[in-house]
Amino acid sequence: MSKPIKQYTTVYHETYGKGHILSITYRRQDNLLFCSFGKGKHGFITETQLRRGDGEITLRPSEPRRSKSEGTLEDALRGLLGGGGL
Repeated sequence: MSKPIKQYTTVYHETYGKGHILSITYRRQDNLLFCSFGKGKHGFITETQLRRGDGEITLRPSEPRRSKSEGTLEDALRGLLGGGGL
């Protein structure tokens, strides 16, 4: 049997890190969970999504997604200033 989902259960966000379930809105179809990750960072997820583990919020820590490489500072400045060669 799976672990019950209740208030203050530890959850993990792919960007914000470790947090807790602060409130549960019990609904007929699927419970809605409000999760807080500290300093104004929060998120909502359904209990079904949380148990599946395919959303941004999961029951287990996940490796953070890597962002695309943004190039060098010089490339960024060239893009901002329109350094396409006038």
